[in-house]
Amino acid sequence: MKRNSSKRNANKWMILSLVALAILLSGTIYTYTKMQISNEETVLETSTIGTGDIVLYATGLGTLANEEVSFGFKKNGTVSEVLVSLGDQVEAGQVLARLESERLELKHKQAEASYAALSTTSGIAAAKQAVAEARQSFDTARDDLGYLIGPEMLVGEEAVAQAQQDLQWAKVAAQKDPSDANQQKIKEAEAALAQAQQTLDYAYYNYSNSYSLRAFTYPVRNDNGVTIRREYKPPSEAELLAGHAAYELAQANLEDAQNYLDVLLGNKTVEEVPASSVTAITEAKIALDSAAAELAGTELIAPSSGTVTSLSLSAGENIGTSAVITITTINQPYMLDVSLDETDWDTAKVGYAASVTFDLLPEETYTGKVIQVYPALDDSSDASMIRILVQLDRSINLDIPAGSTAGVDVTGGEALGVVLVPTTALKEAESGKHMVYIMKNGEPVEQEVEIGLQDILYAEVKSGLQAGDVLLTDATTIDR
Repeated sequence: MKRNSSKRNANKWMILSLVALAILLSGTIYTYTKMQISNEETVLETSTIGTGDIVLYATGLGTLANEEVSFGFKKNGTVSEVLVSLGDQVEAGQVLARLESERLELKHKQAEASYAALSTTSGIAAAKQAVAEARQSFDTARDDLGYLIGPEMLVGEEAVAQAQQDLQWAKVAAQKDPSDANQQKIKEAEAALAQAQQTLDYAYYNYSNSYSLRAFTYPVRNDNGVTIRREYKPPSEAELLAGHAAYELAQANLEDAQNYLDVLLGNKTVEEVPASSVTAITEAKIALDSAAAELAGTELIAPSSGTVTSLSLSAGENIGTSAVITITTINQPYMLDVSLDETDWDTAKVGYAASVTFDLLPEETYTGKVIQVYPALDDSSDASMIRILVQLDRSINLDIPAGSTAGVDVTGGEALGVVLVPTTALKEAESGKHMVYIMKNGEPVEQEVEIGLQDILYAEVKSGLQAGDVLLTDATTIDR
């Protein structure tokens, strides 16, 4: 908000006047000294300096900050009931209104029953039957492949496959925990794989030179049934590929069936088995979750606590998904959006202390601090203003409406109980140094001083003077 600059200056002058009064009471004494300068008698005004306080601050107007959230139903429907009214206080998660939901409630119950049926006695029995059928199919496929490649080579291929799997598991374990023991297991698995591969190579040699000749050499007979010769007809490449494919498919189906049964029995979790093993569970769970989400969409839930400040729905009304309610939240400790004059930029720093007086509670002053300074000036009003956020130091047990205004003073610096010198007594020297004229033996002598905080009337003396020193009140007197 725009702040009246003259009022701000008037406030500062009032404080500065109080500082001047405090200094006067603490021992500042004004005297007049007659000096002969260029045959003219000049009266020099001197001051005996004392101690006091300087507090630099900026005054602004603050508005109690709030958060507004507007929302509506997630689906279309007919409103069955409205559970709140305008101005009600609500809590996060509270049901505010409902849509008609009979059809969706039935759909949810059916999905729930289908999901639960998987783990009933009949569901488990069906899973066990599936395992038995899958095992029978696997045994048949294994026997067929064993005939094509021979029992010895079948066992060899199975041994190599198992050794490869063991090596993979060992490497995964070593990645998680690269201990000496796990590294040793990798070496052992590699050795086992090499041994299995060697055995398989030997089995292939026997297959080519022994089993294949015995199993696939057939007699050729004449019309009289007399063997006239023998022909060697080994399985074709296509037949071997088909045999291996049937074996692998049957093996995968058996593993899936067993994993599914283990999950139903609680021996494994869904996360521990491949997705292909629990397709039925996954699909039933997706259907249940979808039905639950649709049913939940018939309830309008408050996303946060606060006050209902806008409400535009009634029972029996057909509505869509547009916003129909607004909740305004005022968080504790209270925060205020404050506007300061752009000339107070040096006072607008995060962490600076602030005092707040609400217009509704003019007798109470609350402390706080600056928690955010907007990097750009706000020119939405007639003048460019600094925007800051001030948060109170503690929660207050008072119900203050959103948008309440307050006067805010931000302290940019303070020096308490320090030696103060009138700013008129200061003379700026080169390189930013300051000088004063201290009275010694009735004569003004130039003295360098270190200056701290400074306002319009007084400056803090950090070094070079002490309380009780007498100096010229107006440094320009010497120049004249």
